[in-house]
Amino acid sequence: MKIRYLFISALISIGLLYVACGQTPEKSAKKTTTAAEKRSAEQKNTVRIKHLSGEILAINAKTKTITVRFKDENVDLKFDNGTVVKIDLDSVKPSEIPLGARATVKYIERKGQHLAKGIFISTETAEKKEGTPQSSFRNSARQGYESIGAPVSSTT
Repeated sequence: MKIRYLFISALISIGLLYVACGQTPEKSAKKTTTAAEKRSAEQKNTVRIKHLSGEILAINAKTKTITVRFKDENVDLKFDNGTVVKIDLDSVKPSEIPLGARATVKYIERKGQHLAKGIFISTETAEKKEGTPQSSFRNSARQGYESIGAPVSSTT
């Protein structure tokens, strides 16, 4: 009789535990497959930022395109109002980019087109680094540092 009560109480405990969890094993298996499908869909939708570095050949403000020579081929990139354009550390408009300048462009591929997210140009060269910085931000920072009385030294 005691064994019977023990067996019945064990079955009731398992039944209550099963109800408390609220899921059948079949539903749980279905949710794991949909979670795996969601992860694979998210991986397909991830955006990869690509980089290229080359010479600016042309800028067309009407069609919002920029042409960059990269590894002996011309690459056309679109830009929009969200595209960051910087010369040294100063933000500028795409129309202010000098032709022939070396630029590093960060872009993404969307619908078969290259969309520029950032265009970065450095006007400093090895000879210019010994002189004053070209960026107005760096010039103002350097002037503020000199006004404190700290010596400014150039490293070579």
